[in-house]
Amino acid sequence: MNDEFHYVGRSIPRVEDERLLRGWGAYIDDVPEPPDTLHLAFVRSPHAHALIRGVDGSRALEMPGVVAVLDGAEISGMGRNLVADYDIPDYKVTEWPLMTPDRARFVGDTVAVVLAESPYVAEDALERVDIDYEVLDPLIGLEAALAPDAALVHPEIGDNVPFRKTYRTDGFETAWKAAGRVFATEFRSSRIACVSIEPRGALAVYDRGRDYLTFYASTQVPHLLRTALSEHLDWPETGIRVVTVDVGGGFGMKAHIYPEEVVTAALARRFRCSIKWIQDRVDDLLTSTQARDYKYVVSMALDEDAVIQAVRAEVFVNIGAYSAFPYGCSAEAGGGAIYLPGPQRFKHYAYETRSVFTHTCPTSVYRGVAAPVANAAFEGLLDKAARELGIDPAEFRRRNLVRDDQMPFVNAVGIKYESGSYRESLERALGFVDYDRRRAAQTRSRLVDGAYRGIGIAATIEHTGQGASRYRARGILRLPGFDSALVRIEPDGKVVAHPSHAQAGQGHITTFAQIVADRLGVRFEDVTIAEGDTADAPYGTGTFASRAAVTGGGALIKASNRVRGKILRAAGALLEVNPTDLELGDGEARVKGIPGLSVSIKDIAAIAYAIDDRALPEGLEYGLEATDFYDPEPGVSITNGTYIAAVSIDAATGRIRVDEFHAVHDCGRIINPMVVAGQVHGGIAQALGQALCEAVRYDGAGQLLTGHLLDYLIPMAGDIPDITVEHLESPSPDTLGGFKGSGEGGVMGGLPAIVNAVNDALSGLGVAVDRLPMTPDYVLELIESATTAA
Repeated sequence: MNDEFHYVGRSIPRVEDERLLRGWGAYIDDVPEPPDTLHLAFVRSPHAHALIRGVDGSRALEMPGVVAVLDGAEISGMGRNLVADYDIPDYKVTEWPLMTPDRARFVGDTVAVVLAESPYVAEDALERVDIDYEVLDPLIGLEAALAPDAALVHPEIGDNVPFRKTYRTDGFETAWKAAGRVFATEFRSSRIACVSIEPRGALAVYDRGRDYLTFYASTQVPHLLRTALSEHLDWPETGIRVVTVDVGGGFGMKAHIYPEEVVTAALARRFRCSIKWIQDRVDDLLTSTQARDYKYVVSMALDEDAVIQAVRAEVFVNIGAYSAFPYGCSAEAGGGAIYLPGPQRFKHYAYETRSVFTHTCPTSVYRGVAAPVANAAFEGLLDKAARELGIDPAEFRRRNLVRDDQMPFVNAVGIKYESGSYRESLERALGFVDYDRRRAAQTRSRLVDGAYRGIGIAATIEHTGQGASRYRARGILRLPGFDSALVRIEPDGKVVAHPSHAQAGQGHITTFAQIVADRLGVRFEDVTIAEGDTADAPYGTGTFASRAAVTGGGALIKASNRVRGKILRAAGALLEVNPTDLELGDGEARVKGIPGLSVSIKDIAAIAYAIDDRALPEGLEYGLEATDFYDPEPGVSITNGTYIAAVSIDAATGRIRVDEFHAVHDCGRIINPMVVAGQVHGGIAQALGQALCEAVRYDGAGQLLTGHLLDYLIPMAGDIPDITVEHLESPSPDTLGGFKGSGEGGVMGGLPAIVNAVNDALSGLGVAVDRLPMTPDYVLELIESATTAA
């Protein structure tokens, strides 16, 4: 590929923003409803664990406008349950019912549905569906579910651990015993909710004449959703079209296939009409997949120079009541161990990781998956060791980061770091914040003007652009790994590209157009990106896990290169020159070194579509389009960065304020620096939320205590500090374009940086946080315990 870029690398404003900011966007609830639409509402279990003895919808059916009430047995007969199967040892397959017919496993589990002529009637009718429950004791936390006498969430698998894995590098014990000193920590994080600005929803438009379904959904994975609907409903994929309109945030939560989506489609076919289901915020907080309910026990052994020789980890993750589809019950637990090594160069590692079922909402992938908490636990341990050894945290990282002369580096779990700026990003970040001066100015107590002040560093990596080989190595059967694109020059010379992705705010409409414009030598303004419709876009995996720049960008490059070849061959024939003597730019093909000898791409398109009086040159085919697929090898590209946070803690209240934040971020060749900075900003905002306030809380009976945004706290605009982002570029030698992903680095590095800054602020008191969130009452308790002891 030509390494000269005109549009790639420029901060072109996002072309999609004006439409969205002016309120011209169209989200799932804005899609026009056909006249025959019925509205769907789900009856949710009020009990975390209960047997269902009977469902009586007679009182609801008496209400005007109520069309039907169906229970779990009736719904289960319409299709197959969701099964997230994996091909790995010690993975126990379980089912997530389309609707539970006999046993509720969390508050919010679906036990019946109501169909009505309006959404308001459907919601009102829920209260008139009578369910006979036999209430049982629930398991809420990890400890309860792991107890020897614990009840079984899924009795068929014999315990509450559907996945466990142990791993140990050769020579681990020798390295561990030879090291001079061991440091250990235990770290816990409360589970969190995604809280995308738009909850989930679907509109199933049924064409009874063709038995054809047009399924509008707020999803990140339209092709995977279409396949799932086909598979679980025995409906040919040729009879299903999935369309995503504007998606109001996804963050991984909308990269799942949920029972509600399958049920919506099933009911459209059953009742031979359109069915609409729109989730409200309470239902979202109750039932959309949650994340990061972790317990880490980590220890590391150092030599006399404070260089890490070996690391040992135990990871426990509460995955809730069901194994989410398609990621299964190992994504969080497996990732929780695999991400932990980060950019450190130690070679010996042992871990045991476990997924644990409980009677709570299912947890699964959310922006960064396991990495933010893994990094908070391990980066916190690095700082703990540095404090006890009297070494500056920055110096401790210098001694342990991967060096440039070690690239490409293969880490302790066999993942290749193909390129990066591990040490350079650290030094650039330290220099930007004037780190040495700040450290020298710190008092031992860290107390200044009634506030404890601290600085936190985190040097982290991000696994991006994962392809088929990486997913197969993890045993994932439901993620293809490749992506694709169709690129077409229309008869008027304008370009349209259909990637297999679906954007949820990432800026694809702009960044993908930059790539295509460069490859075809056309104006950026002449490229339209149209994605999210399975009837137009070729098959692919979708948008999640920082993969679109790599897999989507690669597919667009390959498809554009094929169209480029057609342009050059046609232009060569028309200009009577060898195509190798041509270059593309400014919307034309021109002979190198001969000004004025050129032909416009618009004219070539007119000839290619036979709307010009000139004949198509011999040996060329009609049309100017191509489809291609891209599956990156070796299946993962590594983005890296260094993140520094400065915090102040009110000594009287324990309230933490993040005063400033600086990130140095390296995602390979940058397509659009402004878009990348926006991704980093957003990730840091979400990191701040988990660090300081976000927590899903259940009581002992499994009742959700944080079912409204008055109780489930998320950061407000005024809580976000000044954030600066500095870009480095270490292009990947393994990906087309040299691209790496950038969607999750901000949260992966932001969370540990804030945690480390808080612990630095409290270090003069001899206390440290070991759980999230770091709420004012928790921090004040630590401060008071230290002052009382003193």
